[in-house]
Amino acid sequence: MKFNSDAGVAFVAVPDSPDARLFVELSSYGADLTEARHALELALAVVAGGHDHDGGPYLSGFAAVAYCRTYFPSKVRRPLTDHIVIPDDLSDVHALIGAFRNTTLAHSQSQLATTFPIAILDASSLQLKDVVALTVVQPLPTHHVVRFLELVEIVDALLFEVIEPVRLRLMAEMRRADLAGMMAGGKRPEIVDATDAEFSARSKRKPYPAENTMYWSTTE
Repeated sequence: MKFNSDAGVAFVAVPDSPDARLFVELSSYGADLTEARHALELALAVVAGGHDHDGGPYLSGFAAVAYCRTYFPSKVRRPLTDHIVIPDDLSDVHALIGAFRNTTLAHSQSQLATTFPIAILDASSLQLKDVVALTVVQPLPTHHVVRFLELVEIVDALLFEVIEPVRLRLMAEMRRADLAGMMAGGKRPEIVDATDAEFSARSKRKPYPAENTMYWSTTE
């Protein structure tokens, strides 16, 4: 399956070049930041609705993972912090989110998630009724969620300042290109169809991608 023309719009791949690869890398950070921002906005909406523990902590946790993807070590792209500088007034929350991801979300090490062995007794006779495990989880406090959202928005704005010159150079390049010839050659991003039985999380994307695999359910 390919990206086809629709409603008067046609698609063609920008040719491989250092700028095209840089544009892909920078824009992929933007995709991660968009996920983080949307999750944080939803988390704050949960709090505003009076449901502090109804999904909000999971959303802010997802946002932390998405944000940290932009600058944690990767085998396919450089850290976002190679391209921008985190503002001094937000460096504390930047460090906090990185530590939160490491010790609590990606690994179970911190006291923010502690499991206690608890014996349940009959209140009157003090006879043992059961032994259970009680896990107490401290989610990211709302104050830090608000500051985290501010950090994501600022970082996204700084990223835009880096992306825009690259995008404009690609626009200038494409204006000089033989677009009709490129369309006739059919060089477009391609979606490869596969079944969910073939799904794998071990693929590695390329600096200049030409295709992507979509795994479709065979039971629906």
